[in-house]
Amino acid sequence: MNADIILENANIWTVDNQLPRAQALAVSGNEIIFVGSNDRVQEMSGPNTRLLDLRGHLVLPGFNDCHTHFINAALRTATNFDLYWVTDMQEIQSRLRKFSEEHPDNDWLHGMRWFPTRINNGVWPTRADLDAVESKRPVVIFDIDGHSCWTNTAAIERMGYTASTPDPEGGQMLRDASGYPTGVFFEVAQEAFVRYPPVSVGEFPRLFQKEIARLNKLGITSISNNGIKPMYLDAIEAMDKNNSLQLRISEWPMILDGLDKAVELRERFAKSEKFRVHTVKTLMDGVMSNYSAWMLEPFADKPGETGYPVIDPEKLEPLVIEADRLGFQVATHVIGTRAVRTMLDIYERAQKENDRLDCRHRLEHVESSHPDDRKRFAELGVISSMTPVHCTADLEGYYISRLGDSGHLGFAWKSFLENSVHLSFGTDWPAVDLREPSPLEQIFGAVTRCTPQNYGKLKWHLEQCISVQDAIRSYTLEGAYAEKMEHRKGSLTTGKLADMIVLSENILESPPEKLLETKVLMTIFDGEIVHNLEAF
Repeated sequence: MNADIILENANIWTVDNQLPRAQALAVSGNEIIFVGSNDRVQEMSGPNTRLLDLRGHLVLPGFNDCHTHFINAALRTATNFDLYWVTDMQEIQSRLRKFSEEHPDNDWLHGMRWFPTRINNGVWPTRADLDAVESKRPVVIFDIDGHSCWTNTAAIERMGYTASTPDPEGGQMLRDASGYPTGVFFEVAQEAFVRYPPVSVGEFPRLFQKEIARLNKLGITSISNNGIKPMYLDAIEAMDKNNSLQLRISEWPMILDGLDKAVELRERFAKSEKFRVHTVKTLMDGVMSNYSAWMLEPFADKPGETGYPVIDPEKLEPLVIEADRLGFQVATHVIGTRAVRTMLDIYERAQKENDRLDCRHRLEHVESSHPDDRKRFAELGVISSMTPVHCTADLEGYYISRLGDSGHLGFAWKSFLENSVHLSFGTDWPAVDLREPSPLEQIFGAVTRCTPQNYGKLKWHLEQCISVQDAIRSYTLEGAYAEKMEHRKGSLTTGKLADMIVLSENILESPPEKLLETKVLMTIFDGEIVHNLEAF
């Protein structure tokens, strides 16, 4: 068989233990047909074969971001004002003022990626700060992790909230002395606010493809995503069928939206290798930043407080058991130690009741875990899906303070690997302290447990650092395993899908800081070159 593309003179790390290293690789259609030596690959060359001399550059499988809200983020990026790394209240007000002037017809004004611990010395702001700029139209700004929002008075009034409005189960409104909402809402309380204004079905493909191209430039060829609105599914299906969808998407409907809807979507996209629905998502607790992570022991900096579940576990358990019975993988947001233990218990009961093996249920984020529970992941076949930058970016902001002397509970990447747990990595984009969802910056965090800014200065439980090789595996093959797709992607193996990247640096043998300088020179997706920074 003649190849369409041949990569030769390459430094290929396949992430396949059967053949870990190679010099050359051949692609036909959308599959890899050969991995091996420069000499043997020439047998695949034909008159129409494109030969790429990679001059020793490192080739890896395409990155798989195993936890995102990417589709939601694509639309928010196009319709919100961004407060990423804005730490000054006057600058926030200035950006709101500018956005308000530029969008005179917007009914609501939406902002995103505000970082609560970086303004007002960590003191929560109030509606008055926004009222000073915009008092007539509702303003809502969601924080960077998407678990809190900040509004002006007009937004509170539009929602009909008063001092007598009760906190919803699993959520909280901050209040002033009279009981009236201050403008900050946590967890379930913030879910009533819309995150972006309507984007038309006709406009969606252009915005979506623009953001996909951004991912391809970062070497990302697959994602797991939570948050697409049903109105955009026809557009994605059309993109898949006309071969313009340059990204593999594992979509997670919310379990609370109904398992019947999830079944319909699974059947609708059953034949696609670019858009799949085999997982449903839920949440057990909140986040560390606002003390809503559900802990076994009190927070070190807030004695007596242990956080709370955002859903009654007794209500969630039958839903998980039914999802498991229907053959779905369940992915659950867990941050605190008690949330982790509670969900492991629920997964275990689902496994016993339905007698299903290889369910591969997932726990997402797992930002703290009791050592006794880590080995249970492997025993139950539960995947630990984590975000390295959630550790490194938030350490000095609040993690060290929240955990205190119990820091060994936090972000236990190495411990999970030592307990033979499947560990996959994702960015949680856009709920992460990154300008863009860069896998290389995430890998740097996993290897150093530092940000680029505090590298070499901050040393917090470095025993949990992992190797570059393990971090890459968590971003490729383990991501595929977490989707039950390791037979089709995740490693550069004959017969698998032709998704791969070429890097400017050999990050396998370079010091960690080289990760931050490394560029993705080429991305091949489904056998097609979708990003090409350098001619080969």
